[in-house]
Amino acid sequence: MGTNTKITLREDGPLVVSAPPMLRDPVGAEIETGPVAALCRCGKSQKKPFCDGSHAAAGFTSAPDHSNIRNTKIEYKGVVEGHDVTIAYTPVLCSHAGECSRLARNIFNPSEKPWIKPENGSLEDVTAVLGACPSGALRVSIGAQSPHHLTSADVEIEVEEHGPYWVKNVPLEAEFNGVGASHAKYVLCRCGHSKNKPFCDGTHYDVKWRDDE
Repeated sequence: MGTNTKITLREDGPLVVSAPPMLRDPVGAEIETGPVAALCRCGKSQKKPFCDGSHAAAGFTSAPDHSNIRNTKIEYKGVVEGHDVTIAYTPVLCSHAGECSRLARNIFNPSEKPWIKPENGSLEDVTAVLGACPSGALRVSIGAQSPHHLTSADVEIEVEEHGPYWVKNVPLEAEFNGVGASHAKYVLCRCGHSKNKPFCDGTHYDVKWRDDE
């Protein structure tokens, strides 16, 4: 990775990564790239995660459809270890990675309403989940703090199995759409179905998209 590392969007085509950072597959192994990597975002390539030109035959469009997306901020409040804690959530940014319920189902339980209950866990639980959330859909405030994301200094792109690209600390040449969106960590659509392109909105989960499509 160099100072020219960035992601640009080719209209109706792939994500073009200049001076690619660490690129990892779903099991954490490094994927070799050249000085420029064209990553598939139509979901049809036979060389995933790389583009093979299938977007043209598939009629892929990179235009988003913002007519029916949940671009709102929902807040969940509770007292945790004597502190007023507010967890903010933006549905359209969520990629359904499931890190929240995996790490702290006592706080984040999609089968219950409300699905986020900060008071059911510890501050350590909350910060672990906020740090692991790949999409920036979750932010936290403790006491009088402003809502903020928790992220690492790592610079990489991870390919989620049957899901999107998890990006950390790579500049993206695109307008960010989503209340509270993070420029330090975000997820990019890989299945071609998101209504919030180039960002993932979790549609791959709803349509049961898989890598072998």
